[in-house]
Amino acid sequence: MTIALLPGDARQRYLGDLLGREGHEIVPYVPGEKADAWLFPLPTGDHPALAELPPDSLALVGKARGDHPRLRLRDYYSGEAVQLMNAAITAEGAIAAAIGHTGRTLLGSRVLILGGGRISRALAPRLRALGAAVTVYARRAEERAVAFGTGCEVLSVLPAQPEGWDLLFNTVPFPILDKAPDCPAIELASAPGGFRDPGGVIPAGGLPGKTAPHSAAEALLEPIRAILREEAS
Repeated sequence: MTIALLPGDARQRYLGDLLGREGHEIVPYVPGEKADAWLFPLPTGDHPALAELPPDSLALVGKARGDHPRLRLRDYYSGEAVQLMNAAITAEGAIAAAIGHTGRTLLGSRVLILGGGRISRALAPRLRALGAAVTVYARRAEERAVAFGTGCEVLSVLPAQPEGWDLLFNTVPFPILDKAPDCPAIELASAPGGFRDPGGVIPAGGLPGKTAPHSAAEALLEPIRAILREEAS
């Protein structure tokens, strides 16, 4: 199968290499040139090339926005397994970002995580294993129960301006705080993020493609492989 590779971060290049090793012909995306499939980067969003493809094109996308009924749109990032893998990679990248920006180890630190989703569930036990005291703020009782079950303190109500923490990680993709607290605050969520005023916040979005592109590409390979098998059958 000929797969046109659209530009992206480093994991996109590694994905092309991995698919090439499996026998696919990987070509750069050129508007108007034919291919059997087009591989878009993660996140795809409202990528302008979606409007340029011929009708009935097989577009392999991750978190695309908008309706594209003229295309065979297949989302390689919709499955739970790949999202859990991506969360685990993000968690390791978040720890590296925290140490890199603060110059301090996590041993003995007091850490607050905003949100109880996949990234939080991957990050909290890793932080605890490194000796941090971890508190998780989550609105849903189920998420608080998961965090509590892994040894974290939990909050059901978030103070308007959290105090007393050495480090904060935000995983909530919408504003829940007016501004960054007095401690280093690392933004892991996608836009618009958790702060109405992002001044002083450490941006750390897209960590899988920045800190561990090899592993991130390997995590995306299996769902893409499965889609290609289905389309070829």
